[in-house]
Amino acid sequence: MSASGVDAAAAKRAKLILRTKVGSTLALSVAGLLWAASLPAGVALTLGFAVVLSLWSILEAGRMRIFGGTPAVIGAVTAVAYGAYMTWRDFVPGGAEATQPPLSEIPHTLALILIVSALAGFAGRAIASLKHPTSNLAGAGPFLGLMALVALPLLALVPIRLAGGAGGLAVYLVLAKIGDIAGYYVGSTMGKRHPFPNLSPGKTVAGCVASLLVGIGAGAGFVLSGALDGARFGVVSGIILGLVVNVTAQAGDLMESGFKRRANVKDSGTTFGPSGGMLDLVDSLLLSAPLVAFLWPLLFEMPS
Repeated sequence: MSASGVDAAAAKRAKLILRTKVGSTLALSVAGLLWAASLPAGVALTLGFAVVLSLWSILEAGRMRIFGGTPAVIGAVTAVAYGAYMTWRDFVPGGAEATQPPLSEIPHTLALILIVSALAGFAGRAIASLKHPTSNLAGAGPFLGLMALVALPLLALVPIRLAGGAGGLAVYLVLAKIGDIAGYYVGSTMGKRHPFPNLSPGKTVAGCVASLLVGIGAGAGFVLSGALDGARFGVVSGIILGLVVNVTAQAGDLMESGFKRRANVKDSGTTFGPSGGMLDLVDSLLLSAPLVAFLWPLLFEMPS
């Protein structure tokens, strides 16, 4: 092997080691947050956690300026505030109206949050068009993208916590990340073919397949081990959950890669070193969390 090849291999190995160290620290932090979610006030704490992640992600997206400038960020923050209030009111025990977890209201409330926030986005754009006649309502698209794809999805962590308990939330987060971890290490060591060279150059076919298989296997394993109780369809519920979470998590990762390519940046931020910014960490949740919030009551009984 040439000197340049040795240097490249050493750099790749150093990157793997550094990312493993950062990932281990983040895993411990998430473990602490999941412990907090298991407390009597766990649903409310989960909501607070989701709001912090949402606002952080909005700010990073705002810096990339792929969804518009400051007005879009302000609108998205407002949407999160409204969504957080609606979530607290309907989902948090002891909230303004809820006295018990109303699982049947999950689709209604999530849809209402999105619709009202969308109307707010169009209204804001319409007001802007009065000052700048050359603008039009089509310009509200970037704002709606910021709101629907970044600002609001993480609020779905609350109904997941409500439907599955702290254990169910932990399982969901593990499923959302375990495939990503498997895909990264398998892709880094064995991957040769790159199915999305322009969108995500580091992603490989081997990594994608490994991610999917590990995700499905983990979902089934959680049911078989008893970590997931109340599976309506036995191990099939676990397989479906693992499949849905993994496919949508990989899609979320590709979506966020598209954001970064459009903004011409490598990572959404530098807070977490080689792991990037907050948006890089939560990208696997952006598409999967809302879908899992809808599907969970169909796949699993509510814990007692």
